[in-house]
Amino acid sequence: MGNSTLREPAGRLATGLYLAAVAALTARIAHLDGWEWAAWGVLLGFAATFLPDRLESPQVRSLVVGVAIYGGLTWAIAYLPDLWFRIAFRLNHAENYLWRANAAMAAIPLNDGRFLWSHQYPPLTRLMRWIYITGFDMVVWIPLVRSLVAFDAFKVARYSLAAHLVQFPLIMPFYAAIRVDEVWSVFGHPDLCERGWTNEVRLNLGANCFPSMHTSVAFAVLLLALREKSRPFRWGMCVYATAIIVSTVYMEIHWIVDIAGGLLLGVAAVRMVDWGLSRSLRRINVGETESARAELA
Repeated sequence: MGNSTLREPAGRLATGLYLAAVAALTARIAHLDGWEWAAWGVLLGFAATFLPDRLESPQVRSLVVGVAIYGGLTWAIAYLPDLWFRIAFRLNHAENYLWRANAAMAAIPLNDGRFLWSHQYPPLTRLMRWIYITGFDMVVWIPLVRSLVAFDAFKVARYSLAAHLVQFPLIMPFYAAIRVDEVWSVFGHPDLCERGWTNEVRLNLGANCFPSMHTSVAFAVLLLALREKSRPFRWGMCVYATAIIVSTVYMEIHWIVDIAGGLLLGVAAVRMVDWGLSRSLRRINVGETESARAELA
């Protein structure tokens, strides 16, 4: 497929193939993540707000790029979690932490979030448990699917980078240097998320919770969602992303300092991606201008 073909507006066949690919990849993610009806309902509800942000006459190139990025993420969700857990296992067995911060975290007034988790209401706890466990992935898939349906590959790239791909290298130095266990584990309380961890798993994986990546991912998506034209999407994502952040405290997972660190990490990721994409777009525009001049010469 030549470069000139890629620049052409997508016809019905190309659009149909594109939407079929998006549907197939979304079904694969749903299978890998074990989505239930509630997850599908949340996804489709947010995706239905795409019309104000839909691009008219998208180029074939944009559709190809969007599907390629989405396909790469479905591959990552299938094969990278095992790598992530192996890294976490090694880090949490390390003896060379620069700081074992559990005592310091517990000594900071109000840092344990007791003002939230000390008042448990069973229906709210069930909702917050679902939001915490499901929300970490869904808060990324929601804007991605919506951007794909809106034919906007640029937003697909921006959400992917700011919400996940850039954040992992930013957060790993903290996880390697600082040992911070989840609040319930430090206090010896039951795990409200009911993840079924053995004591060994609790000690191996229930650490390195500073900064909160649930918070950083949700806040990065919230910041980008505020740029969308659809008011229902903006407000809905504000509520959903905020609920994810609140759930990390209500479920006795993260310390308040973790939340603050996650907010700063989310802001840093968005700014880095904005800077990188703006530079890339300038280079692409310069390249296309020079190519057009060469064709006219």
